[in-house]
Amino acid sequence: MYGIEFANHIVTCRMKTGIEHGVGVVEVTVTPEMTAKLDDRLIHPVYSTFWLAYHAEVAARRAIEPYFEEGENAVGSSISIEHKAMAGIGAEVRVTARVSSVKGRSILCTIEALAIKTNTLLAEGTQGQVCMSSEALATKCEQAVA
Repeated sequence: MYGIEFANHIVTCRMKTGIEHGVGVVEVTVTPEMTAKLDDRLIHPVYSTFWLAYHAEVAARRAIEPYFEEGENAVGSSISIEHKAMAGIGAEVRVTARVSSVKGRSILCTIEALAIKTNTLLAEGTQGQVCMSSEALATKCEQAVA
């Protein structure tokens, strides 16, 4: 169990055994909506870093969520993505997140994006989350800057 003091109560995370082996996957086919745009203007007709980062976040959440105990949750704390190759409209992409580190309440996933048909490495990076009780997260959300 991991704990810190927050808002006059202890925030704990037990997390189920095996989280260090967590893996989450998102598979998508690149659509025109997923291309690089600025103010609704097409910049490049390829899979945008914005959508790649979104899919990395989803894959990372899928990697860790099965390991939460009742009443636990997590919030994203960091993301770093390095695009290495382009994927055009119609390309099938697999984004995989693997838990690579669990330190206290901090969980780090390694991200890899591949073009499925060609096995081309499209991107790699990391995504971080912080585990906390659902109650503590609700309190943080209530205190969020408006």
